Amino acid sequence: MSTDHNMSSTESQARPASPDPVLGSGEDPDQSRVQVSVYSRLKPLQKRIVTGIAAVCGFLAQMSTTSVLAAVPEIVSTFETSATVINISNAVYLTFMGLSAFIWGPYADIFGRRPAYLSSVALFLVFTIGTALAPQLEVFFLFRALTAFQGTAFLILGSTCISDIYHPTERATSLGWFLSGVAFGPAFGPVLGGIVVTYTTWRVIFWIQASFALLALPFIYFALPETHHQLRVSELQGLGFGEKISKLWNWGNPTKVVKVYGNKNLLLVFLASSSLVWNMYALLTPIRYVLNPRFHLTTPLQSGLLYLVPGAGYLVGSQIGGRWADWTVNKWIQKRGFRLPEDRLCSCLIFLAFMLPGSMVM
Repeated sequence: MSTDHNMSSTESQARPASPDPVLGSGEDPDQSRVQVSVYSRLKPLQKRIVTGIAAVCGFLAQMSTTSVLAAVPEIVSTFETSATVINISNAVYLTFMGLSAFIWGPYADIFGRRPAYLSSVALFLVFTIGTALAPQLEVFFLFRALTAFQGTAFLILGSTCISDIYHPTERATSLGWFLSGVAFGPAFGPVLGGIVVTYTTWRVIFWIQASFALLALPFIYFALPETHHQLRVSELQGLGFGEKISKLWNWGNPTKVVKVYGNKNLLLVFLASSSLVWNMYALLTPIRYVLNPRFHLTTPLQSGLLYLVPGAGYLVGSQIGGRWADWTVNKWIQKRGFRLPEDRLCSCLIFLAFMLPGSMVM
């Protein structure tokens, strides 16, 4: 949302610090400033509630990607197949999570974050129950894929809701809390799976996930406000049917998501994030078959507990990283008088260049 260079006195009082002087590459500074009052619509408690709901849903989405890993042998036995096939089902899950970004991103922009959250959680609940009841391997694959298609919505909506309500100079700290849930989910999933299959059937894993989704629904319905600044669907009023369809297709065209990668900075972020996720799942997936024999672990619970080690690192890293990113942005504002959207990326250079590769080699 563009504003004039001089902010009103009301906006200045809402945020005593200097206004956010953001300058994008090749943009006129007066056309790219962010109006502070936009981020003052919600009270601090409401913002924390939004962040909490986003973190819980992000945790649920990511937990479901790895909860079956500790239960692979038991699922193999049920469907009389191989471990490779069950691991392929997890690959299918992650693939559909990636594809669903083409749908949920535009949907949330057009109709709002709140309807998207309610729809995705409700569908996640239904398809997770379908997975728990799957009588055949093909049905298991189908419902896992359908569940995955909703999971990405939690990640997209969580980050966009936080971006809607937090000023850019304090946004990363809140994103750190959101990512605590997102990052800890993949580590906690196998622990849950290990506990479940040690004492009961693997199907209980999905019943527990469905229970989490069922608990999340009333919180979203009653406590989550609409955070979108201006719903695009309001622009459809007064238009004919054909015009509405044309506009909806133009707004929701999936190719627009791909075109975003034409920005070199976003492409680099995409590659860096992909490498981190690949590194995480490459290490987490084979633990039951690789580390169990090596360290003489005899139960699914023992192997599941191994996942808590990277999980602790994800929790600490997300908290430190968010605050460090906000500090970096404010430092650049003090240095040059305005910020570039890319300034936040400087906060992770040392970690990506040295700490992550070094820890992998060690």
